[in-house]
Amino acid sequence: MDHKNKDVILPLFFFILTFLTRLPFTSKLLYHWDSVQFALALENYDITVHQPHPPGYFLYVMLGRLVNFFMKDANSTFIFISILFSSLAIIAIYFLGKEIFDKKTGILAALIALTSPNLWFHGEVALTYVVEAFFSSFVALLCWRILKGEHKYLWLSVIALGIAGGIRQNTVVFLFPLWLFSVKGVPLRKIIPSLGLLGIVCLLWFIPMVWMTGGWNAYQSAFRELWLFNTGHVSVFEKGWGSFQIFSTALANFVLYGVGAGIFILGIAAYSLIRHRKLRFLDSNKIFFFLLWFMPSVLFYLLIFIHPANPGYVLIFLPALLLLTAASIGFISNDLKGFITKDFAPLIASVIIVINTAMFFFSHYPASYAQIKNHDNNLSIMLEGIKTFNPENTVIFTYADIFFSYRHVMYYLPEYRVYQPELRITGGLRKTFWCHNRQTFVTDVITLPQEVNSFGILLIAEDNKNTQPIQQLSIREVLPFIQIAVGPIEQLQEVYPYLTIQSQKNSRDAML
Repeated sequence: MDHKNKDVILPLFFFILTFLTRLPFTSKLLYHWDSVQFALALENYDITVHQPHPPGYFLYVMLGRLVNFFMKDANSTFIFISILFSSLAIIAIYFLGKEIFDKKTGILAALIALTSPNLWFHGEVALTYVVEAFFSSFVALLCWRILKGEHKYLWLSVIALGIAGGIRQNTVVFLFPLWLFSVKGVPLRKIIPSLGLLGIVCLLWFIPMVWMTGGWNAYQSAFRELWLFNTGHVSVFEKGWGSFQIFSTALANFVLYGVGAGIFILGIAAYSLIRHRKLRFLDSNKIFFFLLWFMPSVLFYLLIFIHPANPGYVLIFLPALLLLTAASIGFISNDLKGFITKDFAPLIASVIIVINTAMFFFSHYPASYAQIKNHDNNLSIMLEGIKTFNPENTVIFTYADIFFSYRHVMYYLPEYRVYQPELRITGGLRKTFWCHNRQTFVTDVITLPQEVNSFGILLIAEDNKNTQPIQQLSIREVLPFIQIAVGPIEQLQEVYPYLTIQSQKNSRDAML
């Protein structure tokens, strides 16, 4: 067997192993609020009604449309994409470890990444984050090669960076400092055209995305609306220490779900480097490479915004931490050789792999197989509970839970009218999103059909304690943490005093 064939076997092994370890444990229902919005976008791409939500994820949805042409099921389509890019991410991490450090580190990094609870979890659900993990690793691989003098990868790097931006728009922003660092040895006459190519690649997805949204004004309005009511006004600069505590805690937890037991090895290696004053002997290119890989996104998550229920955010820089974990295993093993001649790297890596696998299968972390199974089961029970109401005379209202949302109800029970009123008043009352027959509408005035005489409000966890008028309604328990408050339509205004609610009959009378 020649050398080239040998080079293919190991990456192919990692690809197949990753694919096979993901396939049996996938979610059976759309997992997240965003998952449903991606599914809806397969039929009707419209950012103004959050199909999907801004900033658009254009290439992700278009790839979904291509795959869905064959699979004919939205959840299966996006999970297939997650599994595929999980497998590709492991290969990219292997090559990064091999080229930045050595082949042994590449193998260890790939195996640790393969069993990372956070990475594994996102290979099982219909979300974009694991695709971002691949592109982050692939762009980083190209950047490293450019940094080491292989300038022929310059053009491919900007194409990959531009495509990554079409999957998740933040990716191109967070990885751009790394790219700039990698081209420091490239002649300016090549850098300027490559930036032009990056702009062209981005325009190739940005222009059709804006066009399908209804034009620039519609796109800008949708983006501003999301920022105003969701991700904006919660930064450390506006909310202070409270936001920093929330963001830093979430970030630390998400990193723990990602690195798993390897976090201890990272800590020991860092302590050893500082304790023995070895930091000054490290390769400065590697230090800046890794810092510029993960610091832009880390700073954004610490200071501007990170959703405390979305562990996938860290997947853009998680490959860097997994590579450093693998390198730390080698570093600690070499240190131990001063006392014991045996190589402890395989043993240390095996312990991490076993613990991380156990975390995924047996823990109740947000990034675990138990979470996937429980969500599928609980969502099914919740939907069955709602089906006890007559969709002809009952409307459903929900609060803003991302795992048991109005999106799930409207997608799986399209015969119901489902409303998602936003009661937070930040720069004005947000318009109400509502759905019927898998169509989404946005309105200032909730106009109910004349035959509607009752309503149900889906309550998750503490929702019923936070809204006082609900205490006067009949409460049906669907699950220990899911209830449905039921009442006559006349009481709806008491529950939502900020909303303008009218019946179709009243609206016709007003017009006459």
